[in-house]
Amino acid sequence: MLMLQMTGGLGNQMFQYAMYQELKYRGKEVSIDDFTKYNGQETHSNCIKKVFDLTYERGTREEYNRLTDSSMCFLMRIKRKLFGRKQKLYQEKDALEFFPDVFKLEDAYLIGYYQSEKYFANVAGQLRREFSFVEELITEKAREYRDLIDSSNSVSVHIRRGDYTNEKFAPLYGGICTTEYYKGTMRYLRESLENPRFFLFTNDPDWVRENMNDEDCILVECSDENTGYMDMMLMSRCRHNIIANSSFSWWGAWLNQNPDKIILSPSKWINTTSAEDIYAECMELRFDAKGERVHG
Repeated sequence: MLMLQMTGGLGNQMFQYAMYQELKYRGKEVSIDDFTKYNGQETHSNCIKKVFDLTYERGTREEYNRLTDSSMCFLMRIKRKLFGRKQKLYQEKDALEFFPDVFKLEDAYLIGYYQSEKYFANVAGQLRREFSFVEELITEKAREYRDLIDSSNSVSVHIRRGDYTNEKFAPLYGGICTTEYYKGTMRYLRESLENPRFFLFTNDPDWVRENMNDEDCILVECSDENTGYMDMMLMSRCRHNIIANSSFSWWGAWLNQNPDKIILSPSKWINTTSAEDIYAECMELRFDAKGERVHG
């Protein structure tokens, strides 16, 4: 039995669910632990089950205790005292690198994000069908933006700031998705497309209003921390995408069904590793922090 830990926000959950489906495709007995990291609140607003109306084999506390050797019964506690903890854990070495050895496991508790298209190569088509947003969750305001997106040569632009601008995260994310990065990618699409219209998605609308206020730009404001899935839905409806180094906009672009889509991504995903495996096949066009095209 394999049990896969689900953790993080919607984008991370989608990668973990994709891994779950790939393991099933390969004939593995697998379940998902969706209880330890969410304190039992598996119905929270950005929960993958709610957003996409998905079902999966839910792990049990008993199986979790067996794989992690964490039972609190008296005998098991004594056993751990005498012989130490005997866990069957697989801890992903690097969330942005593909490690195919994970598919050889038969009995383990899997901890990781599995942020690579290579982890779900056999079930990509199935996932595109399953990751269909529940229409009842989409507000009237979001539907209005969707109409504008569907009727224009739309480009989503994801500007993630917030925690990414915090000094303590600078060694990881600093100097990647700069203002120049966005200006360069938008300039490239203005030169490549006919009358593009840029739909801006951000967690810092005040900064965007001040710095990205061109006439062909529309700031999208229809969601909050609990309804961010609407932003992902709208990103996926755009004809083209400019993404940040974020699993959230990664999925927004990956779910884009336009066969002629152009996806522009940062040339670095993180400052500490090459992270080459994070880039899907459709993410060949890459721009550096100066806004210059360096790949694809």
